[in-house]
Amino acid sequence: MIVPHLDANRCIFPQNPDPKWKMQLGNDEYVFIKENYLNTIGNLTLSGNNGKLGNKTFSDKRDLKEAGYKDSKLWLNKYLSTLGKWDKAEIEKRFDRIAERFLKIWEYPTIDVLDETDNGEINIFEAEDPKYKKLEYAIFFDQKIKVTQVTKLYVEVFKRLFEIQPETFFTTDLGARIGLAKNSDENGLRQAVSINDTYFIESNIDNNGKFDRIKQALIILKFEDELTIKYAKN
Repeated sequence: MIVPHLDANRCIFPQNPDPKWKMQLGNDEYVFIKENYLNTIGNLTLSGNNGKLGNKTFSDKRDLKEAGYKDSKLWLNKYLSTLGKWDKAEIEKRFDRIAERFLKIWEYPTIDVLDETDNGEINIFEAEDPKYKKLEYAIFFDQKIKVTQVTKLYVEVFKRLFEIQPETFFTTDLGARIGLAKNSDENGLRQAVSINDTYFIESNIDNNGKFDRIKQALIILKFEDELTIKYAKN
């Protein structure tokens, strides 16, 4: 983590170091720290004596009477008072210590998050095989339908589709596909159910067949996104 534009006196290795820093660290490490670690958390501290500490060497900052790190009451500086040098390795160690303390103080809470995005509702075109399954409910044109049996859903869907676009049942082969008839014994209906006061459809088919006919109707009428179902839990 880099904190830009801080007062140089807050840096342990200062922005304008005394020449003794280069002598103690060696040129390569001196340049590395100045270019990479100067304003990082590991090299920063707090002090009420910035003016006195200035650009002094680490040992001078540590031992300065009544102003150095040894006399500081801050936790940040107590660790510094025990060190004999300040180099790349010590900066990295101090960063790890501060990061560890930070995570303990501001520990990320353990929260049980309920995933409400997957509530079991699914478009009928993506639903599993309905054989031997019961429904909890369905949502058709944004209206919740309380149905538990696929047969009930089948009848309810065709009732509403016929109310919305009755002409399509006659101008396409949709009516023939579902056995649409005016009389319950017309067109060889074996188990006729009414979808209004005049018309009946065949319901003597298994759940897969009912789903297939519903899907065919939704495709013909271009309502593929309008029917969502939720299976009941076993």
